[in-house]
Amino acid sequence: MKSEKLIASALLLTLFVVGCEQQKPASTTAGVLRIDVDESVSHVIRTIADSFQATYTDSRIVTTPIEAREAITNFINDSVRVIVTARALNEEELAVLKKYPDIQWSGYKCALDAVAVIGNKNNPLKQLRVSALDSIFQGLITRWGSKGKLVEVVVGGVNSSVNEVFRKKIMKDKSFAPNTIKITSSDSLIRYVQQNAGAVGIVGINWVRGREKELTLFALGTPDARPDSTEPLGRYYPPLQAHMHRNYYPLTRPVYVYSREYGATLSSGFIGYVNSIHGQQKFLNEGLVPATMPVRLVETTSQQVQ
Repeated sequence: MKSEKLIASALLLTLFVVGCEQQKPASTTAGVLRIDVDESVSHVIRTIADSFQATYTDSRIVTTPIEAREAITNFINDSVRVIVTARALNEEELAVLKKYPDIQWSGYKCALDAVAVIGNKNNPLKQLRVSALDSIFQGLITRWGSKGKLVEVVVGGVNSSVNEVFRKKIMKDKSFAPNTIKITSSDSLIRYVQQNAGAVGIVGINWVRGREKELTLFALGTPDARPDSTEPLGRYYPPLQAHMHRNYYPLTRPVYVYSREYGATLSSGFIGYVNSIHGQQKFLNEGLVPATMPVRLVETTSQQVQ
């Protein structure tokens, strides 16, 4: 009888302890958070996640590089609660979310990114007209000059945000050339361009950081246009942060973090960190433009800016 009471007491004590654990409040700095990250900005987001984990050692941020459209599909289907994309949700995706009012979500613009147009470092051209860029990626221009190397167009996967933004802004939704080479890894795409004299490709700017001398980073422009009245006619702009910030570079795009989590959770803690001075500095270090912190432009010579 006595042993039965002891067993019962132990069981009650166990249940009490379990109950206390279940009622433990959620933490913004501890636990595990899984995020689907647009591959084109996965390098910089991984850098921010590593910094967060170093600061909050009880946290674990698992980032999965994935094409933007697939990440958004997973988000809508609730197979992942937090995603990062290098483009805003489009009208089709927003329409799907509106069909299901029970889906509560929020989005935060955290940075400005750019689609960089890269070529082999030995390419004799250093700047391109937007109209010529359109023709190159359609396959209408096939050589770098009348007697130059054959052009090899290299792009990411079909659901890549880089491809979507480029086709919308430069090609007006026309298709890439039939012989376009598709390489889903940004790192592998850059290596292909480095190794092939006629290659031209498109990647997120954070993948180019530190490799500028190994590539041609094309400046883009239109001879008969200017971004505003303070700029000279027909100037070409490389994807430098000042040009991205002022929207002079024609392939600038926003970076968003989307969440289906609410309250004091690890996701809210991480999103707060991304938008804090610590996360924003990481974007700046990787060649992007912070979206939530003031940006100060430093005057330089025209040669340095161009």
